[in-house]
Formats: sequence, C-alpha cells, structure tokens
Amino acid sequence: MITSIVVIIAILGGAGVGYYIRRNHVYKGLATARNAADKIKDDNQVKIDDTKRKLESKSKASAEQYRKEEEGELNAQVKENQSRTVRVDHREKSLETSIARLDKSEAALATKKNNNGLLVENLKKARNDVVKLEEQRRQVIHERGELTEDQAKQLVLASLEADLKRDFDTTVKENNDLVTLNAAKQAQNLMIEAVQSGPIDVPRDHIERSVIIPDAGMRAKIAGKDDQRLRLIETLTGVDLIFDPENPETLIISTNDPVRREITRNSINDLLAIKQVNNGVIENEVNQTQQDVLDELRKTGEMTVSHLHLGWVHPDLMKTVGRLKFRTSYGQNVLEHSVEVAELSAVMAAELGLDVRMAKRAGLFHDIGKAIDREVAGTHVELGVKLTEAYDEDPIVINSIASHHGDVEPDNPYAVLVAVADGMSGARPGARSESVEEYINRLKSLEKIANEHPGVKDSYAIQAGREIRIMVDPKKVDDAGSDELTNEVKDQIEDELTYPGKIKVTTIRQLQAVQYVGGKPKNNKKKKAG
Repeated sequence: MITSIVVIIAILGGAGVGYYIRRNHVYKGLATARNAADKIKDDNQVKIDDTKRKLESKSKASAEQYRKEEEGELNAQVKENQSRTVRVDHREKSLETSIARLDKSEAALATKKNNNGLLVENLKKARNDVVKLEEQRRQVIHERGELTEDQAKQLVLASLEADLKRDFDTTVKENNDLVTLNAAKQAQNLMIEAVQSGPIDVPRDHIERSVIIPDAGMRAKIAGKDDQRLRLIETLTGVDLIFDPENPETLIISTNDPVRREITRNSINDLLAIKQVNNGVIENEVNQTQQDVLDELRKTGEMTVSHLHLGWVHPDLMKTVGRLKFRTSYGQNVLEHSVEVAELSAVMAAELGLDVRMAKRAGLFHDIGKAIDREVAGTHVELGVKLTEAYDEDPIVINSIASHHGDVEPDNPYAVLVAVADGMSGARPGARSESVEEYINRLKSLEKIANEHPGVKDSYAIQAGREIRIMVDPKKVDDAGSDELTNEVKDQIEDELTYPGKIKVTTIRQLQAVQYVGGKPKNNKKKKAG
C-alpha cells in the first residue's frame, strides 16, 4: 500500500517536474520567437521607410518630368496657335484680295455685258437697215426696170452669188498660193522626219557570185575527171561554173538567177566538207540544198511580213517576197530596199494622217516584180502589177507598183509616197554599193572602153569609178577630135555598162614643144668602168 502511495507520489512529482521543465522551455521559445518577430518588424519597418523614401523621390521626379512635358506641349500648342493665327490672317487677306478681284471682274463683265448689249442692238439695227436697204433696192430696181418682185429678188440673189463667188475664188487663190509657196519646204521637212524616224542603216552583206577553193586537192575533188562533176552540178542547178583564168582559186558561178546562184554556192560549200564525193552524193546534196533554200525563202517572207505587221498576205506572195533576199540592184539588196521603202512610206503616211498599214504594204510590194524578172520576160513594173493582180491585192498597191517609175500616173496619195520613199532609199549615201569584184570589173570596163579608141595613150578610172580620165596623143587627136572622142566614150558607157549615179568623162590633150638654144645640153654623167 505504502509502496503504491510512494509510486504515485513519485509519479506525481515527476509529472510536476516535467511540467515545470516543459513550461520553462515553452516560455524560452516564446521569448525567442517574440525577439525574432520584433527584429523582423524592425527590419520591415526599415525597408518600408526606404521604399517610402524611394517612392516619394520617384514620384517627385515623375511629377517634375510630367510638369516639364506638359509645359513643352503647352508651348508647342501656343506656337501652333500663333502659326494658325498667321495662316488665318493670310487667308483672310487672300480672300479679301480674291473678293476684290471678283468684284473688279464682275464690274468688267457687267461693262462688257452692257457693251455686248449695245453691240447686239447695233447689230440688230444694222440687220434691219440691211433688210430695209435690200427692200429699197428691190423697189428701185422694180420701179426703174419695170421688174416684178420675183425678178428683182433673182437679180439680187445673182448679184450676191457673184460677190460670194468672187470672194471664194480670191480665198482659194490665196490658199493655193500659200500651199504652193510652202509645199517644197513642208515636203522637205516631211522627208527629213521620215529618214530620221525611219529604218536604221546597218552594214549589208554582198551577194557572193563565186566560191574560193584555195586547196588544189579540193578543186580536183569538186571538178572531177575532165570536170565531169562540175558539168553534173551545172546540169542539176542550171548555172555555168568556170574557174577564173587569172585566179585559179576562184570558182565563178555564172547565172542571172540569184536563187540558182545561192543553191549552187551552198551546194559547193557543203560538198567541200564531205570526204567522199561522187555523182550520187552531188545529186543528194543539190536536192537537199534546193529544199533548204526554198524553205529559207518562205521563212524570210513570213518574217518580213510579220515584222511590218501587214496582216494577211497570200503564202505564195510571201515566198516571192523571200526571193528578193538574193536579188540586188546596183549593189543594194532589193529585200532590204523594199523594207526601207515600206518603213519610210509608213512614217510619211502617219505624218499625213493616212493608213500606215496600207503605206507599208504598197512600199514592200513596189519592187516585187524583181523577184521573177530573171525568169519571166517583162519589166519588173509590169511583172509586179501582174503578180499582185493575180493575188487580188488592193488597187492602191497595184497603182503604187505601176506608177513608182512614172510609167503611169498615180491615182492615190500612197503611190506618191512610195515613189518618194523609193527615191530616198536608193539615193541616200551608202545605200548602193558594190562588192570588190564588181568594183574592180567596173573600173576595168571603163578603162577598156576608153583604150579601144584610136589616139588614146592611156586612161585612168578614178574617184571609185565616178570619173574616167583619158590621155590622148596630141599628134593624132586635135581639139575637135577630143570633143568627139569624149562623146563617143560617154555614149559607149551608157550603152554597154550598168552604173549607179553619174560618171564624168574627161579627155586631156597636152602638147609640149621644146627647143634648145645653143645646142642640146650635154650629159655629164660619167661612164662606169668596165
């Protein structure tokens, strides 16, 4: 029992001691927590004070910046208001000036209106006076001539008609005189404008009439044994092939047909590139080249028509246009010449307000007859007219072809333009030129004609063949004979040669008579030792 009591007392004592210890520990923890909370509170208060001071400083700076911005904006608005005030003042002054001008104009218009009213009144009065005078005139004529009123009216009308006709004739004559006076100048300006705005001059390729074969082996390959292959090519192409006696390297293609010449030249050039040449190869090559050239003619015609924007043209006529590519006239390529004439005619037609496409069409076809004049008898004008009539071309085109050389009178302005453009294209500097071969042959022909006449010592073709100077023996040809010789050479050149422009023929006869007084001068030259 006592033991139980002791145990209970011990337990109660331990519990009390433990409670005491626990309480002391809790009190210490609370004190520590209270101290920490006070420290945190103090630190937070410091931070709050710092933040407060920073915010106050920042607020002051922001307020100052805002105050400055507001002041700047207010100053800008003040300046803008001042500028607007100035502009408003200027506008008010401008409006006042405009109102003053309007008032002045209104007053002037009112004055003019009044003047016009007076003029109208005067005009009405004048008309009434005219009517009264006419009435009086009819009455006087009626009274003096014992005419009826209708007869008097007819007499007055006849008189007025005569006056009007006289005035009309005078005006027409003045206009005709003015047009006649300025026509040459205006035509010259129109042609200059056409040349400046027309086609661009480009270097022209001369049509080759020979083939150069420098290698003897190649010449033998083309000619064959006894020139049999040359004869075969001649049979297939319809040309004559001759090696130049003075220059064996040159194979001359002799024919008047430019298409055959081109086929032959291309065939020979292709055969030169083939290793083995025989009759079969020659026939195949000539046939293929012939087809290629014909295709090229068609393509050239199509490209020319397309370039000039002529619209629809008959396919056969386009192929005929392509044939002009290999045709020359005084060294000028006929196709390029025809295109130039078309473009020059178009420029002049545009200046005159005419149909540009019709002018181009007439200009392109004006020399179409030259494409077939080597095959068909007749002049190129006659052949061109027949050809375009066969393909139902416009009568304007046909008349332009027929009249461009003056064979018939032009019946439309396009024909006149084509004739003018034809002359401009052919006569301008550099339009017509010759190949070196043609140039040399022409010079030789001129000198040969001069040297054939008796009494001629020598002759010289100068200035690119535009002048021939003939030196005669003064003992055989007198002054009258010199004149006669000059005329004979001139006539022979006109009959036998084809030449562009003019050729001047000059005969020079110089006689020098020399005699010595006191004997002839001695020759002081020493003889060389033998």
